[in-house]
Amino acid sequence: MEVLELKPLKGKKLDLIMIESEFPIEWFFKKERSSKNNLVWDLNLVSKEYLDLVEKYIDKYEPDFAVEEKGNRNEEAADSDPLKDMVERKNILYKIVDISENAEDYLRATLDQHNHLISQLSNRIEEMIKANNGRVPKDDPSFQELVLWRDYLQTEYDNQEDEVRYKVREAWMMMKIINLTKTFKKHQLKGMFICDLSHFRGIKELAEELNIKSQQIKLERKVKVENNPILINNEGRVANAKTNENKPRPSLIELSGIKIKTKDKSDKICYFFDTDDNASPFDINMAYDAGFDVVVPISRMTADKVPQLVQDAIFSRKPKAPTTFFIGGANVKEGEEIAKKVTKALVPPFECPVIIDPRGSHTTASSVVAKTMHVAAKKHAIETIEEKKVVIMGAGPVARIAAILAAKLKAKTFIVETWNKGSLESIKSLAKDLNEEAGEEASEIIGVFAPKMEDRVEVAKDADIIWSLAAAGVEIFSAEAMNQLKGKKIVVDINLVPPYGIEGIRPKHDNEEIYPGIFGIGALALGRLKSETEASILKESANTRGKKIFDYNFAFEKATEIITK
Repeated sequence: MEVLELKPLKGKKLDLIMIESEFPIEWFFKKERSSKNNLVWDLNLVSKEYLDLVEKYIDKYEPDFAVEEKGNRNEEAADSDPLKDMVERKNILYKIVDISENAEDYLRATLDQHNHLISQLSNRIEEMIKANNGRVPKDDPSFQELVLWRDYLQTEYDNQEDEVRYKVREAWMMMKIINLTKTFKKHQLKGMFICDLSHFRGIKELAEELNIKSQQIKLERKVKVENNPILINNEGRVANAKTNENKPRPSLIELSGIKIKTKDKSDKICYFFDTDDNASPFDINMAYDAGFDVVVPISRMTADKVPQLVQDAIFSRKPKAPTTFFIGGANVKEGEEIAKKVTKALVPPFECPVIIDPRGSHTTASSVVAKTMHVAAKKHAIETIEEKKVVIMGAGPVARIAAILAAKLKAKTFIVETWNKGSLESIKSLAKDLNEEAGEEASEIIGVFAPKMEDRVEVAKDADIIWSLAAAGVEIFSAEAMNQLKGKKIVVDINLVPPYGIEGIRPKHDNEEIYPGIFGIGALALGRLKSETEASILKESANTRGKKIFDYNFAFEKATEIITK
């Protein structure tokens, strides 16, 4: 007795070309169901157009063997198959494949009780209808119960039959293809498999598990209805329209094959270049949650290491493989150099996405700006921050990106160094660099040195928007200082660690009036948007093929899109 046993091919390589059958190949435990009212099936018909198409693919691929799904055909019908005759005329081995008869009989027997009960219930239902003068006794609880029982049994029967129709039969057919491959002495073989379209997915998945390459060709069918070359006379007989005798007989049917492009199933790999001593677990977890199969953290990353690492990563994979480079870490300057060198090291056709988000600065800054604009528009009727005075407290990574975005939105932008070890010269120099990055069309970014509380009050007193983006645990404005500020203001504080950047604001505040006319947005109100923005960027990069830069410009677009949904 033949036993189902599937093992990967060893010592041989097989390319399997799958071609959709011309008509559905039916299979049921009750064989009479498949041939009922189906003359095409009964007569084993195959059109000349389909034979020509299959022959074209045989000539193109030159297979060593061809197999065809048997379905519910009997051996006699399978032997008289026109496809078999055509294939064998071309001196190619032809076989039909399907589940073994013994296995089919055994599985059918397991459902005999279902069939018996369904039949009994159906007979009783018919009797009750006849006894009610041919009308359905729909109000009879006993009748309703019988109908429900029968339908439940029929559904269970159909589900189990489907399990055999697809998964079980596909495994048997694949085993027979593998066994046929083993009979050849050649190591590299090509096989052709003609089967119902419904098996394409299952067979492809099995092929991948068994180290078999596969490609699939789906039929495109066209029927010439208008201006057709066939005439039907009054007696119902078919007659051809007048044609040149030297030309082939015209046909209603046109068949062509479409090669199915299957989705690349290569692992999605993210190389995480972090300038810190330890790569951020936060970003690593975010990358895995976004759908990457593998995340490779490389800590203490420097720009001089980029060329070799990047090219080792891309050249070891096929072109357009799902590879992403994610640049993080607290050293923003080094991160910028790493980003430049990564993009330079990518060469066609091995280009791939690059995410730039040092210590979350791009996604955090983008979220600050997007959240502010959303609250301004929805809660305070401020449709744009153009010409509004935006004061940014802090000169670190997040503050720098926020300043660039504000300037691009044409706000009156001030970036304020609050650290007492900074200097007016350093903040002026930084402002110059940021203006160059923002571009000529942006408004000017003005650098201010304000290590003292009174200096900060002076620059912020007439501000429309204040973003507190300095280091964690540093108080920028005391309650006394906040009370000196006049006029309506939106204030954002990203500090999650007490003391907060602005006294009186809390992480959960979301447009809360913390002082008269001053509305506060805290770190937790921003956190969700920041996380969703980073997750969205990671997901998009994981599904991107080819070069794409995910920087603060993209992050701001994404944050704006998310918050306005």
